[in-house]
Amino acid sequence: MKTTMSYLLLLFLPLLVNAKLKRTTLYIPLVHNGVNVFDTKVISPPLVSPSSRQGQAFTAEIYFGSPPIKQLLLLDTGSSLTWIQCFPCSRCFDQNLYPKYWPKNSKTYREQMCETDTGKCPYNVTYLDKSVVKGTVAQELVTVDKLDGGYERLYGVYFGCTEHSEGTSFIGTGILGLGVGMISIIGEFGYKFSFCLGRISDKRSNHNLILGDGANIQGHPMVINITRGHYYFSLESIIVERKILLDHPVQVLVDTGSTMSYIPTNVYYYFVDEFEEIIGRPASYMPDLCYKADDIEGLDTFDVGFIFAGGAQLSVNVHNIFLPTGPPGHLCLAIKNNKGSFSDIIIGATSIQGHSLGYDVRRKTAYLQKQNCNNK
Repeated sequence: MKTTMSYLLLLFLPLLVNAKLKRTTLYIPLVHNGVNVFDTKVISPPLVSPSSRQGQAFTAEIYFGSPPIKQLLLLDTGSSLTWIQCFPCSRCFDQNLYPKYWPKNSKTYREQMCETDTGKCPYNVTYLDKSVVKGTVAQELVTVDKLDGGYERLYGVYFGCTEHSEGTSFIGTGILGLGVGMISIIGEFGYKFSFCLGRISDKRSNHNLILGDGANIQGHPMVINITRGHYYFSLESIIVERKILLDHPVQVLVDTGSTMSYIPTNVYYYFVDEFEEIIGRPASYMPDLCYKADDIEGLDTFDVGFIFAGGAQLSVNVHNIFLPTGPPGHLCLAIKNNKGSFSDIIIGATSIQGHSLGYDVRRKTAYLQKQNCNNK
């Protein structure tokens, strides 16, 4: 999962604050990679993840530099820094299947200056999966393809030029961070954005990200509690065919940078008990709740999901919340017991499919609704 655990970013010059006029609207089509997992990695198509783990990753195709170099960035509401790998790299993850970005070859690359010993603006980001990226803040020309066949150019976009990474099996080229931060890309668009993730099982589904005034700010409102640059929501109930009220509300983070949802043990066993009553004894409880594929595929349709304070509901069909992450012939629930391994409670991308979620960060309000993402 790509939620930031710690974030060190040295930015001291006024240049980096309110330096540019707000941009208007940017519409970015997203792609998902079918059966790859990204709960602890950055994954982009067409790579195949380790056979023991399967899921879905949503990525944006964005071009950096002049001449433009295509990069595939993981959509991540759990972190705020947008970064790509910069070459030459002191220690970088393998990127052989994707174009490499070399700052020295770009006519529009501009390294930022800060009041540090080196004059540069360094960053050091650690994620919940213990992966680490280090580099310097820069500005660059970013180009995005438009639906009408044209393209949109954005000059002077802040990004992280990563020159050192530590972690297991990074795949892809970087992260598109949508959290709250001094140089988060959402700040360039008035702190408004929305994303719509279609049904992953439907190859015809579209997925999109909209930045700026054109964001889809519609649906059931939810209060955003912004803490450490993260967006938290108050969870009051879960759904497993029926509504189940929790003993007390809990704060949760909706994280598109994770396939899976990670919840406390007491809440996890609500799901276990309900599925055991509906289906019967599972093939395994730990580390995942898994059933034989035939048991899941034979179920009548019902919803599984979450209900937030105020009544906003995030739920998906039971057939879309189980993934082939276990032994052959088995399907496992994409909601896991975090067993106290970290403090954050995370709702991952598998639980968000078929929904649009819009953020008006300045008003500290998000808007959730079921939506066919094939409609812009």
